[in-house]
Amino acid sequence: MSLFKNDRISDNLDTIIGSKTIFEGVLTSNGSICIEGTVKGKVECKGSVVVGKEGRVKADIIAENALISGQVNGSIKIRNKLEITSTGKVKGNIETSSLVIAEGVIFEGSCHMIGGKSAASISPADSKNILKQSTKIEQAPTKPQIVEASSCSRQ
Repeated sequence: MSLFKNDRISDNLDTIIGSKTIFEGVLTSNGSICIEGTVKGKVECKGSVVVGKEGRVKADIIAENALISGQVNGSIKIRNKLEITSTGKVKGNIETSSLVIAEGVIFEGSCHMIGGKSAASISPADSKNILKQSTKIEQAPTKPQIVEASSCSRQ
């Protein structure tokens, strides 16, 4: 849970979906959301989304930050940092600028990292230089070089 230690998310939680709650539809918040129950549909949050260990989300998530410890089936678009803890399970595509995945996570989908220079923001002059760099091919040696194995093992 290192993502939210400095953010003090527990002090700023506006919405908590309890463990015995099932929500279906579009969940929109200007603050932060903690999901311990089940959410089906779509989650749009201007703050952070926390999916607890028992949380089940069958929805697309759009938020500033997210911490996933439960299950998410759907696409996840995070503007800043996405952290998936060791108990997290994500089935869907991810788009984020910063990603932390703990050992043991189950992730099935693709990940697109945003930020830096995208193809849309590269100037025509830069694209010519990139093209020159990417088309430079070095020729492989015609004869294989043989290294004696004994030279590696004896000193």
